[in-house]
Amino acid sequence: MYSNMLLIHNWLRWFTLIACVGGIVYAMKPAGPQSPDADTFELPGKGWDSYLMLAVDLQMLTGLILYFGLSDFTKVAMENPGSAWQEPSVRYWAILHAGAMFASLLTVRVARVLALNAPTADVAQRRRLVWFIISTIVILVAIPWPFLGNGRPLFRF
Repeated sequence: MYSNMLLIHNWLRWFTLIACVGGIVYAMKPAGPQSPDADTFELPGKGWDSYLMLAVDLQMLTGLILYFGLSDFTKVAMENPGSAWQEPSVRYWAILHAGAMFASLLTVRVARVLALNAPTADVAQRRRLVWFIISTIVILVAIPWPFLGNGRPLFRF
Protein backbone atom coordinates (compact mmCIF):
# COMPACT_ATOMS: atom_id res chain seq x y z
CA MET A 1 0.00 0.00 0.00
CA TYR A 2 2.79 2.41 0.98
CA SER A 3 4.68 1.91 -2.29
CA ASN A 4 1.51 2.37 -4.37
CA MET A 5 0.60 5.60 -2.59
CA LEU A 6 4.18 6.83 -2.94
CA LEU A 7 4.02 6.05 -6.68
CA ILE A 8 0.82 8.09 -7.04
CA HIS A 9 2.25 10.93 -4.94
CA ASN A 10 5.40 10.93 -7.07
CA TRP A 11 3.57 11.13 -10.39
CA LEU A 12 1.17 13.77 -9.09
CA ARG A 13 4.25 15.91 -8.42
CA TRP A 14 4.79 16.22 -12.16
CA PHE A 15 1.12 17.03 -12.83
CA THR A 16 1.37 19.70 -10.13
CA LEU A 17 4.53 21.23 -11.61
CA ILE A 18 2.97 21.27 -15.09
CA ALA A 19 -0.10 22.99 -13.65
CA CYS A 20 2.18 25.51 -11.89
CA VAL A 21 3.89 26.36 -15.17
CA GLY A 22 0.54 26.60 -16.97
CA GLY A 23 -0.88 28.86 -14.28
CA ILE A 24 2.16 31.14 -14.41
CA VAL A 25 2.19 31.30 -18.22
CA TYR A 26 -1.47 32.27 -18.39
CA ALA A 27 -1.12 34.71 -15.50
CA MET A 28 1.56 36.51 -17.57
CA LYS A 29 -0.82 37.03 -20.49
CA PRO A 30 -2.57 40.39 -20.71
CA ALA A 31 -6.11 40.33 -19.42
CA GLY A 32 -7.59 41.91 -22.53
CA PRO A 33 -10.17 44.67 -22.83
CA GLN A 34 -12.69 45.15 -20.08
CA SER A 35 -15.76 47.30 -20.47
CA PRO A 36 -15.93 50.02 -17.81
CA ASP A 37 -19.49 49.18 -16.81
CA ALA A 38 -18.86 45.45 -16.42
CA ASP A 39 -19.10 43.99 -12.92
CA THR A 40 -17.01 40.94 -13.76
CA PHE A 41 -14.14 40.15 -16.08
CA GLU A 42 -12.69 37.11 -17.75
CA LEU A 43 -9.13 36.08 -17.01
CA PRO A 44 -7.10 34.24 -19.61
CA GLY A 45 -6.26 30.70 -18.59
CA LYS A 46 -8.66 30.67 -15.66
CA GLY A 47 -8.98 26.93 -16.19
CA TRP A 48 -5.32 26.54 -15.25
CA ASP A 49 -6.20 27.93 -11.82
CA SER A 50 -8.59 25.02 -11.40
CA TYR A 51 -6.05 22.49 -12.66
CA LEU A 52 -3.46 23.87 -10.27
CA MET A 53 -5.85 23.76 -7.31
CA LEU A 54 -6.89 20.21 -8.26
CA ALA A 55 -3.27 19.10 -8.57
CA VAL A 56 -2.26 20.64 -5.25
CA ASP A 57 -5.36 19.23 -3.53
CA LEU A 58 -4.71 15.71 -4.85
CA GLN A 59 -1.06 16.00 -3.94
CA MET A 60 -2.03 17.11 -0.43
CA LEU A 61 -4.56 14.28 -0.10
CA THR A 62 -2.04 11.59 -1.04
CA GLY A 63 0.56 13.29 1.14
CA LEU A 64 -1.79 13.28 4.14
CA ILE A 65 -2.54 9.59 3.60
CA LEU A 66 1.19 8.95 3.61
CA TYR A 67 1.72 11.29 6.55
CA PHE A 68 -0.97 9.99 8.89
CA GLY A 69 -1.25 6.38 7.82
CA LEU A 70 1.66 4.90 5.99
CA SER A 71 4.97 6.67 6.55
CA ASP A 72 7.45 5.30 9.08
CA PHE A 73 9.02 8.75 9.42
CA THR A 74 5.85 10.37 10.70
CA LYS A 75 5.01 7.40 12.92
CA VAL A 76 8.33 7.98 14.69
CA ALA A 77 7.63 11.71 14.90
CA MET A 78 4.17 11.20 16.35
CA GLU A 79 5.38 8.69 18.93
CA ASN A 80 8.03 11.10 20.18
CA PRO A 81 7.54 14.66 18.85
CA GLY A 82 10.69 15.91 20.57
CA SER A 83 12.84 13.49 18.61
CA ALA A 84 11.45 14.80 15.32
CA TRP A 85 13.62 17.88 15.71
CA GLN A 86 16.72 15.84 16.54
CA GLU A 87 16.76 13.37 13.65
CA PRO A 88 17.30 15.15 10.29
CA SER A 89 15.34 12.70 8.12
CA VAL A 90 12.38 12.63 10.50
CA ARG A 91 12.47 16.43 10.79
CA TYR A 92 12.48 16.79 7.00
CA TRP A 93 9.52 14.48 6.32
CA ALA A 94 7.43 15.16 9.41
CA ILE A 95 7.89 18.91 9.66
CA LEU A 96 9.64 20.68 6.78
CA HIS A 97 8.24 18.85 3.74
CA ALA A 98 4.70 18.68 5.12
CA GLY A 99 4.74 22.29 6.32
CA ALA A 100 6.07 23.69 3.05
CA MET A 101 3.57 21.75 0.98
CA PHE A 102 0.73 22.95 3.19
CA ALA A 103 2.04 26.51 2.66
CA SER A 104 1.96 25.92 -1.11
CA LEU A 105 -1.66 24.81 -0.89
CA LEU A 106 -2.49 28.01 0.97
CA THR A 107 -0.66 30.22 -1.53
CA VAL A 108 -2.56 28.69 -4.45
CA ARG A 109 -5.83 29.39 -2.64
CA VAL A 110 -4.72 32.93 -1.79
CA ALA A 111 -3.92 33.54 -5.45
CA ARG A 112 -7.37 32.43 -6.51
CA VAL A 113 -9.24 34.44 -3.86
CA LEU A 114 -7.21 37.60 -4.43
CA ALA A 115 -7.68 37.33 -8.19
CA LEU A 116 -11.43 36.82 -7.91
CA ASN A 117 -11.75 39.83 -5.58
CA ALA A 118 -9.51 42.13 -7.60
CA PRO A 119 -10.98 45.44 -8.79
CA THR A 120 -9.65 45.03 -12.34
CA ALA A 121 -8.51 42.23 -14.59
CA ASP A 122 -4.96 43.60 -14.67
CA VAL A 123 -4.73 43.55 -10.88
CA ALA A 124 -6.16 40.03 -10.86
CA GLN A 125 -3.54 38.87 -13.35
CA ARG A 126 -0.73 40.43 -11.31
CA ARG A 127 -1.98 38.81 -8.14
CA ARG A 128 -2.25 35.42 -9.81
CA LEU A 129 1.23 35.75 -11.23
CA VAL A 130 2.88 36.75 -7.95
CA TRP A 131 1.16 34.11 -5.84
CA PHE A 132 1.57 31.31 -8.39
CA ILE A 133 5.29 32.09 -8.56
CA ILE A 134 5.51 32.03 -4.76
CA SER A 135 3.64 28.74 -4.65
CA THR A 136 5.85 27.21 -7.33
CA ILE A 137 9.01 28.28 -5.52
CA VAL A 138 7.73 26.76 -2.27
CA ILE A 139 6.89 23.52 -4.08
CA LEU A 140 10.28 23.38 -5.81
CA VAL A 141 12.11 23.97 -2.54
CA ALA A 142 10.11 21.30 -0.69
CA ILE A 143 10.38 18.56 -3.30
CA PRO A 144 12.81 15.82 -2.20
CA TRP A 145 15.10 16.07 -5.23
CA PRO A 146 17.49 13.11 -5.73
CA PHE A 147 20.60 15.20 -5.01
CA LEU A 148 19.36 16.14 -1.51
CA GLY A 149 20.04 14.20 1.66
CA ASN A 150 16.41 13.04 1.85
CA GLY A 151 16.09 12.77 -1.91
CA ARG A 152 13.73 10.50 -3.75
CA PRO A 153 13.90 9.34 -7.37
CA LEU A 154 12.50 11.67 -10.00
CA PHE A 155 10.22 8.95 -11.37
CA ARG A 156 8.90 5.81 -9.72
CA PHE A 157 7.70 2.83 -11.69
